[in-house]
Amino acid sequence: MTHMVTLTVAGVSFAVSAPDGAWAAELAGRYAPYLSAAPPDWRVRLLHQADFDPAAAPWVIHEEQRTRFSVGHMTGVIDLATRVAEVTAPELGYGGSAVDRTISFILMQELPRGHDALLLHGVALVRHGWGLAHCGRSGVGKTTTARLAAGYAEVLVDENLVISLAGGQPLLLSTPFWGGSTPLAMIRRVKRQAPLRALLLPEHGPDFALERLTDGDAVLALLTTEKVAIERVSSASAWLATAEKLVAQIPTYRLHFRPTQELWPFLDQALGLAGNCSAGGPNVG
Repeated sequence: MTHMVTLTVAGVSFAVSAPDGAWAAELAGRYAPYLSAAPPDWRVRLLHQADFDPAAAPWVIHEEQRTRFSVGHMTGVIDLATRVAEVTAPELGYGGSAVDRTISFILMQELPRGHDALLLHGVALVRHGWGLAHCGRSGVGKTTTARLAAGYAEVLVDENLVISLAGGQPLLLSTPFWGGSTPLAMIRRVKRQAPLRALLLPEHGPDFALERLTDGDAVLALLTTEKVAIERVSSASAWLATAEKLVAQIPTYRLHFRPTQELWPFLDQALGLAGNCSAGGPNVG
């Protein structure tokens, strides 16, 4: 008997087969807002491998259209040509994170190639109906902004977000991929989107300031957080072309901030978030 869960993230559908009914139920609960009946673009097989050694050194190998990996508590292979992937987990509790990692890697490669979109490492927030993408490497302040959002902004996701340029208005899209260190009380998987107002690269500082980046500097800044996206030559040109298109349409800022809730009125004023923001750009240079 096949235990299958089908979900769609950012327009890409995945049929995920689980080892048994309990594993399938766990995945169905985890991805509830993303479950769909769409024909699958990808097939992902989740396997139970109880004897995996978690102390083994992590590795990733790219071979033409295939990527093999062993990271944390999981091993797997992803074939971009056949759109088939396989990943193992040592026990049920790790099944969701194994599928998360596999699907997010697939989206990182797939979205710029065929969907005019990017998967980025960051926090997706919505305030006054506008999407804010806080992107950057670990430790720069993304998690801090997510914690400060309580009562001020909706947190759509705090690990991987998607920005879509497929329509006339760039959109910020949620994903089901939350950080492994995120407190369970903060995790709220939703399927939402919002018009994107700005890309923000947070940094802790003594005061609040927005520093507008040139298009070239903005692409380089995003690239420092997404190096794995261009490790495969065949994906690099698509990723860079989409990133260049993104920063040409949406302003990118280095956000210097103190970890206080004064952040939100600052952004309201600086980016024109409150009120009618349908015309004009933010009031910073």
